[in-house]
Amino acid sequence: NAMEVVVKNMGTAFSVAVIPVLRDNYTYIIHDKTTNTMAAVDVSADTAPVVDYVGRVSRSIGGSGAGAVNFCTILSTHKHWDHAGGNVTLPKALKAAGVFRIIGGVNDNIPGVTQTVREGDSLPIGALQVEVLDAPCHTSGHVLYKVYHPQAENDGVALFTGDTMFVGGIGAFFEGDAAHMCRALRKVYNMHHDAPDKDEADRRTFVFPGHEYTVNFLQFAHDTIPPSHPDAAFIASQLERYKRSVAQHTPTIPSTLAEEKRQNLFLRTCDESFVREMKHGNTAEALMQHLYDTCP
Repeated sequence: NAMEVVVKNMGTAFSVAVIPVLRDNYTYIIHDKTTNTMAAVDVSADTAPVVDYVGRVSRSIGGSGAGAVNFCTILSTHKHWDHAGGNVTLPKALKAAGVFRIIGGVNDNIPGVTQTVREGDSLPIGALQVEVLDAPCHTSGHVLYKVYHPQAENDGVALFTGDTMFVGGIGAFFEGDAAHMCRALRKVYNMHHDAPDKDEADRRTFVFPGHEYTVNFLQFAHDTIPPSHPDAAFIASQLERYKRSVAQHTPTIPSTLAEEKRQNLFLRTCDESFVREMKHGNTAEALMQHLYDTCP
Protein backbone atom coordinates (compact mmCIF):
# COMPACT_ATOMS: atom_id res chain seq x y z
CA ASN A 1 0.00 0.00 0.00
CA ALA A 2 1.65 3.21 -1.22
CA MET A 3 -0.35 5.53 1.03
CA GLU A 4 1.42 7.35 3.87
CA VAL A 5 0.64 7.00 7.56
CA VAL A 6 -1.11 10.11 8.88
CA VAL A 7 -2.03 11.00 12.45
CA LYS A 8 -5.22 12.85 13.31
CA ASN A 9 -4.91 14.63 16.65
CA MET A 10 -8.23 14.75 18.46
CA GLY A 11 -7.48 17.85 20.49
CA THR A 12 -4.93 17.17 23.20
CA ALA A 13 -6.61 14.09 24.69
CA PHE A 14 -5.99 11.48 22.03
CA SER A 15 -4.93 10.78 18.47
CA VAL A 16 -5.83 8.32 15.74
CA ALA A 17 -3.11 7.02 13.42
CA VAL A 18 -4.36 6.10 9.95
CA ILE A 19 -2.24 3.13 8.83
CA PRO A 20 -2.64 1.91 5.24
CA VAL A 21 -2.50 -1.90 4.95
CA LEU A 22 -3.08 -4.48 2.22
CA ARG A 23 -4.26 -2.87 -1.04
CA ASP A 24 -6.74 -0.26 0.21
CA ASN A 25 -7.56 -1.14 3.84
CA TYR A 26 -6.90 0.90 6.96
CA THR A 27 -5.90 -0.19 10.44
CA TYR A 28 -6.25 2.53 13.08
CA ILE A 29 -4.26 3.07 16.25
CA ILE A 30 -6.03 5.00 19.00
CA HIS A 31 -3.55 6.64 21.40
CA ASP A 32 -4.86 8.00 24.69
CA LYS A 33 -2.19 10.52 25.57
CA THR A 34 -3.17 11.00 29.19
CA THR A 35 -2.52 7.37 30.14
CA ASN A 36 -0.30 6.37 27.20
CA THR A 37 -2.71 3.58 26.31
CA MET A 38 -3.16 2.32 22.74
CA ALA A 39 -5.72 0.21 20.93
CA ALA A 40 -5.95 -0.97 17.33
CA VAL A 41 -9.08 -0.98 15.18
CA ASP A 42 -9.42 -3.60 12.41
CA VAL A 43 -6.16 -5.54 12.22
CA SER A 44 -5.53 -7.49 9.02
CA ALA A 45 -2.79 -10.08 8.52
CA ASP A 46 -0.66 -7.16 7.26
CA THR A 47 0.59 -6.34 10.77
CA ALA A 48 4.10 -5.08 9.93
CA PRO A 49 3.04 -1.42 9.39
CA VAL A 50 1.21 -1.52 12.74
CA VAL A 51 4.19 -2.97 14.62
CA ASP A 52 6.44 -0.38 12.96
CA TYR A 53 4.20 2.53 13.97
CA VAL A 54 3.84 1.36 17.58
CA GLY A 55 7.60 0.90 17.83
CA ARG A 56 8.27 4.40 16.51
CA VAL A 57 5.81 5.99 18.94
CA SER A 58 7.25 4.00 21.82
CA ARG A 59 10.79 5.09 21.02
CA SER A 60 9.74 8.70 20.59
CA ILE A 61 8.35 8.79 24.12
CA GLY A 62 11.52 7.46 25.61
CA GLY A 63 10.84 3.76 25.67
CA SER A 64 12.23 0.93 23.59
CA GLY A 65 10.15 -1.34 21.40
CA ALA A 66 6.46 -1.60 22.20
CA GLY A 67 7.01 -1.80 25.94
CA ALA A 68 6.69 1.92 26.62
CA VAL A 69 3.00 2.06 25.82
CA ASN A 70 0.16 0.04 27.24
CA PHE A 71 -1.14 -1.63 24.09
CA CYS A 72 -3.47 -4.52 24.85
CA THR A 73 -6.74 -4.01 22.94
CA ILE A 74 -7.97 -4.76 19.43
CA LEU A 75 -11.41 -3.55 18.33
CA SER A 76 -12.85 -5.44 15.34
CA THR A 77 -15.77 -3.93 13.44
CA HIS A 78 -16.51 -7.23 11.69
CA LYS A 79 -15.26 -10.73 10.95
CA HIS A 80 -13.82 -10.40 7.42
CA TRP A 81 -10.18 -11.45 7.00
CA ASP A 82 -9.03 -8.01 5.86
CA HIS A 83 -10.32 -6.52 9.12
CA ALA A 84 -9.67 -9.27 11.68
CA GLY A 85 -7.09 -11.57 10.08
CA GLY A 86 -4.30 -10.23 12.31
CA ASN A 87 -6.11 -10.48 15.64
CA VAL A 88 -4.18 -13.55 16.76
CA THR A 89 -0.82 -12.65 15.21
CA LEU A 90 -0.50 -8.96 16.22
CA PRO A 91 -0.08 -9.62 19.98
CA LYS A 92 2.70 -12.10 19.15
CA ALA A 93 4.35 -9.67 16.73
CA LEU A 94 4.31 -6.98 19.45
CA LYS A 95 5.74 -9.48 21.96
CA ALA A 96 2.91 -8.36 24.19
CA ALA A 97 3.19 -9.15 27.87
CA GLY A 98 -0.10 -9.91 29.55
CA VAL A 99 -3.52 -10.61 28.12
CA PHE A 100 -4.71 -8.94 24.93
CA ARG A 101 -8.38 -7.95 24.77
CA ILE A 102 -9.90 -8.71 21.38
CA ILE A 103 -13.30 -7.06 21.13
CA GLY A 104 -15.98 -7.80 18.54
CA GLY A 105 -19.71 -7.94 17.90
CA VAL A 106 -21.57 -10.74 19.64
CA ASN A 107 -23.09 -11.96 16.34
CA ASP A 108 -19.98 -11.97 14.16
CA ASN A 109 -17.66 -14.79 15.24
CA ILE A 110 -14.57 -12.54 15.33
CA PRO A 111 -11.22 -14.39 15.08
CA GLY A 112 -9.50 -14.59 18.48
CA VAL A 113 -12.30 -12.71 20.25
CA THR A 114 -12.02 -12.53 24.04
CA GLN A 115 -14.93 -10.16 24.72
CA THR A 116 -18.13 -9.83 22.70
CA VAL A 117 -20.06 -6.55 22.66
CA ARG A 118 -23.43 -5.28 21.52
CA GLU A 119 -25.21 -1.94 21.26
CA GLY A 120 -25.30 -0.13 24.58
CA ASP A 121 -22.02 -1.62 25.78
CA SER A 122 -19.12 0.66 26.59
CA LEU A 123 -15.55 0.01 27.61
CA PRO A 124 -12.52 2.09 28.55
CA ILE A 125 -9.27 2.49 26.65
CA GLY A 126 -7.17 4.33 29.17
CA ALA A 127 -9.12 7.49 29.93
CA LEU A 128 -11.15 7.19 26.73
CA GLN A 129 -14.67 5.83 26.42
CA VAL A 130 -15.67 3.41 23.64
CA GLU A 131 -19.38 3.05 22.88
CA VAL A 132 -20.74 0.27 20.66
CA LEU A 133 -23.44 0.62 17.99
CA ASP A 134 -24.93 -2.40 16.22
CA ALA A 135 -24.93 -2.05 12.43
CA PRO A 136 -25.95 -5.41 10.94
CA CYS A 137 -25.96 -5.43 7.12
CA HIS A 138 -22.49 -5.89 5.61
CA THR A 139 -22.19 -8.70 8.16
CA SER A 140 -24.86 -9.74 10.63
CA GLY A 141 -22.69 -8.81 13.61
CA HIS A 142 -21.02 -5.63 12.29
CA VAL A 143 -20.53 -2.96 14.94
CA LEU A 144 -19.40 0.67 14.95
CA TYR A 145 -17.18 2.16 17.65
CA LYS A 146 -17.64 5.71 18.95
CA VAL A 147 -14.54 6.87 20.87
CA TYR A 148 -14.13 10.05 22.91
CA HIS A 149 -12.66 11.46 26.12
CA PRO A 150 -15.51 11.96 28.63
CA GLN A 151 -13.72 14.91 30.28
CA ALA A 152 -12.70 16.49 26.97
CA GLU A 153 -15.65 15.98 24.65
CA ASN A 154 -14.82 19.18 22.76
CA ASP A 155 -11.70 17.39 21.54
CA GLY A 156 -13.99 15.46 19.25
CA VAL A 157 -15.38 12.02 18.57
CA ALA A 158 -13.74 9.30 16.49
CA LEU A 159 -16.29 7.07 14.75
CA PHE A 160 -14.94 3.80 13.35
CA THR A 161 -17.41 2.61 10.72
CA GLY A 162 -15.66 -0.45 9.24
CA ASP A 163 -17.39 -1.52 6.04
CA THR A 164 -20.77 -0.04 6.98
CA MET A 165 -20.05 3.56 5.91
CA PHE A 166 -17.19 4.92 3.86
CA VAL A 167 -16.31 8.51 3.01
CA GLY A 168 -19.10 9.24 0.54
CA GLY A 169 -20.43 5.69 0.47
CA ILE A 170 -21.46 2.43 2.09
CA GLY A 171 -20.46 -1.24 2.15
CA ALA A 172 -21.95 -4.19 0.31
CA PHE A 173 -25.14 -5.76 1.66
CA PHE A 174 -23.60 -9.22 2.16
CA GLU A 175 -25.77 -10.24 5.14
CA GLY A 176 -28.53 -7.63 5.06
CA ASP A 177 -30.59 -5.39 2.81
CA ALA A 178 -31.44 -1.74 2.17
CA ALA A 179 -33.64 -1.59 5.27
CA HIS A 180 -30.78 -2.86 7.46
CA MET A 181 -28.43 -0.24 6.01
CA CYS A 182 -30.98 2.53 6.52
CA ARG A 183 -31.34 1.53 10.17
CA ALA A 184 -27.58 1.50 10.67
CA LEU A 185 -27.07 4.87 8.99
CA ARG A 186 -29.87 6.49 10.98
CA LYS A 187 -27.83 5.75 14.11
CA VAL A 188 -24.91 7.65 12.57
CA TYR A 189 -27.04 10.47 11.17
CA ASN A 190 -28.79 11.06 14.50
CA MET A 191 -25.76 10.44 16.70
CA HIS A 192 -25.90 13.94 18.21
CA HIS A 193 -29.70 14.40 18.25
CA ASP A 194 -29.57 15.49 21.91
CA ALA A 195 -26.48 17.72 21.66
CA PRO A 196 -26.95 21.44 22.47
CA ASP A 197 -25.38 22.29 19.09
CA LYS A 198 -25.88 19.38 16.69
CA ASP A 199 -24.03 21.01 13.78
CA GLU A 200 -20.96 21.71 15.89
CA ALA A 201 -21.02 18.14 17.23
CA ASP A 202 -21.17 16.81 13.64
CA ARG A 203 -18.21 19.02 12.68
CA ARG A 204 -16.05 17.50 15.40
CA THR A 205 -17.08 13.89 14.75
CA PHE A 206 -14.48 12.25 12.53
CA VAL A 207 -15.28 9.21 10.38
CA PHE A 208 -12.66 6.47 10.06
CA PRO A 209 -13.84 3.78 7.61
CA GLY A 210 -12.39 0.43 6.58
CA HIS A 211 -11.18 1.25 3.06
CA GLU A 212 -9.85 3.99 0.78
CA TYR A 213 -12.84 4.09 -1.59
CA THR A 214 -13.40 7.84 -1.37
CA VAL A 215 -12.76 9.03 -4.92
CA ASN A 216 -15.05 6.43 -6.50
CA PHE A 217 -17.91 7.28 -4.14
CA LEU A 218 -17.47 11.05 -4.57
CA GLN A 219 -17.43 10.59 -8.35
CA PHE A 220 -20.72 8.70 -8.01
CA ALA A 221 -22.18 11.47 -5.83
CA HIS A 222 -21.00 14.09 -8.33
CA ASP A 223 -22.57 12.18 -11.24
CA THR A 224 -25.82 11.47 -9.37
CA ILE A 225 -26.78 14.64 -7.52
CA PRO A 226 -28.77 17.12 -9.66
CA PRO A 227 -26.46 19.95 -10.83
CA SER A 228 -28.93 22.46 -9.40
CA HIS A 229 -28.71 20.97 -5.90
CA PRO A 230 -27.22 23.36 -3.29
CA ASP A 231 -24.49 20.81 -2.41
CA ALA A 232 -23.48 19.95 -5.99
CA ALA A 233 -20.63 22.49 -6.00
CA PHE A 234 -19.42 21.30 -2.58
CA ILE A 235 -19.35 17.69 -3.80
CA ALA A 236 -17.42 18.73 -6.92
CA SER A 237 -14.80 20.58 -4.85
CA GLN A 238 -14.51 17.67 -2.40
CA LEU A 239 -13.98 15.26 -5.29
CA GLU A 240 -11.08 17.36 -6.57
CA ARG A 241 -9.60 17.65 -3.07
CA TYR A 242 -9.75 13.89 -2.56
CA LYS A 243 -8.23 13.24 -6.00
CA ARG A 244 -5.29 15.47 -5.05
CA SER A 245 -4.82 13.59 -1.77
CA VAL A 246 -4.71 10.20 -3.48
CA ALA A 247 -2.31 11.51 -6.14
CA GLN A 248 0.00 12.59 -3.31
CA HIS A 249 -0.35 9.18 -1.56
CA THR A 250 -2.14 10.82 1.36
CA PRO A 251 -5.20 9.13 2.88
CA THR A 252 -8.50 10.94 2.37
CA ILE A 253 -9.37 9.81 5.90
CA PRO A 254 -10.94 11.10 8.11
CA SER A 255 -13.92 13.10 6.98
CA THR A 256 -16.32 14.76 9.38
CA LEU A 257 -19.91 13.72 9.98
CA ALA A 258 -20.89 17.23 8.85
CA GLU A 259 -19.16 16.62 5.50
CA GLU A 260 -20.78 13.20 5.17
CA LYS A 261 -24.23 14.73 5.66
CA ARG A 262 -23.53 16.77 2.51
CA GLN A 263 -21.45 14.43 0.31
CA ASN A 264 -22.64 10.91 1.21
CA LEU A 265 -25.86 10.36 -0.72
CA PHE A 266 -26.47 7.05 1.07
CA LEU A 267 -26.33 8.75 4.47
CA ARG A 268 -28.63 11.45 3.15
CA THR A 269 -31.42 8.90 2.72
CA CYS A 270 -31.97 9.62 6.44
CA ASP A 271 -33.24 13.09 5.45
CA GLU A 272 -36.86 12.94 4.26
CA SER A 273 -36.55 16.13 2.22
CA PHE A 274 -33.57 14.65 0.32
CA VAL A 275 -35.56 11.48 -0.41
CA ARG A 276 -38.30 13.67 -1.95
CA GLU A 277 -35.78 15.73 -3.96
CA MET A 278 -34.15 12.64 -5.49
CA LYS A 279 -37.52 11.28 -6.75
CA HIS A 280 -36.75 7.55 -6.50
CA GLY A 281 -39.69 6.32 -4.47
CA ASN A 282 -41.15 7.75 -1.30
CA THR A 283 -39.03 5.93 1.26
CA ALA A 284 -35.44 5.97 2.46
CA GLU A 285 -35.25 2.25 1.64
CA ALA A 286 -36.35 2.78 -1.97
CA LEU A 287 -33.75 5.51 -2.52
CA MET A 288 -31.09 3.42 -0.74
CA GLN A 289 -31.79 0.47 -3.04
CA HIS A 290 -31.68 2.72 -6.13
CA LEU A 291 -28.34 4.27 -5.10
CA TYR A 292 -26.94 0.84 -4.24
CA ASP A 293 -28.01 -0.61 -7.60
CA THR A 294 -26.65 2.30 -9.66
CA CYS A 295 -23.35 2.88 -7.85
CA PRO A 296 -20.52 1.27 -9.87
